[in-house]
Amino acid sequence: MKKVLVLGATGLLGRAVVELLQSRYEVISASLNHPQYPFDLSKPDSLKALFAKVGKVDAIICTSGVANLSPWHSDNDQQWEFAIRNKLMGQINTIRYGEEYVNDGGAIILTTGILAQYPFATSGIVTMVNAGVEAAVKACVTEIDRVRINAVSPGWVAETMVSMGMDPAPGMPAQEIAQFYAELIEQSSSGEILVAAKLNQ
Repeated sequence: MKKVLVLGATGLLGRAVVELLQSRYEVISASLNHPQYPFDLSKPDSLKALFAKVGKVDAIICTSGVANLSPWHSDNDQQWEFAIRNKLMGQINTIRYGEEYVNDGGAIILTTGILAQYPFATSGIVTMVNAGVEAAVKACVTEIDRVRINAVSPGWVAETMVSMGMDPAPGMPAQEIAQFYAELIEQSSSGEILVAAKLNQ
């Protein structure tokens, strides 16, 4: 049975991915406060230690990473640095440090977000880090050919919209988004970024 490591397994998307995959693969869950496999995406040494502890896998899925919405003119250095260390460099480091632990022909699947292409007011930081992750995926595949490097770009998650008191109709349920990660594990071309969003809403 193939082994899949899911980073951010206790988050909304991470839980949905784990639930979908656990009947097909040996799934190893990791998160900030996980009792057996804790890690901090913003700290390179933490990621390195996690990968060394888990050992060889057939795929790494990263649904972890935080960047916050904030008005452009009130964004401070700490907010930018937090997002860069966390969602941007954390996911890039997932490739940098995780690649050697993925078996030949396996996959590393990151998470970006539709705001990379469709920004709105207050999304400056989030748009930047998502676009940066996508650029990193496209760039690294020109040099990495032993494993596939891909990403899923979710739009609004329906459950998140409900928790915010919004109409969830334009969103996509987490379980549906999880299907995009599953698709990339088995068959994909390296460098693919799958959009998991209702763009016509």
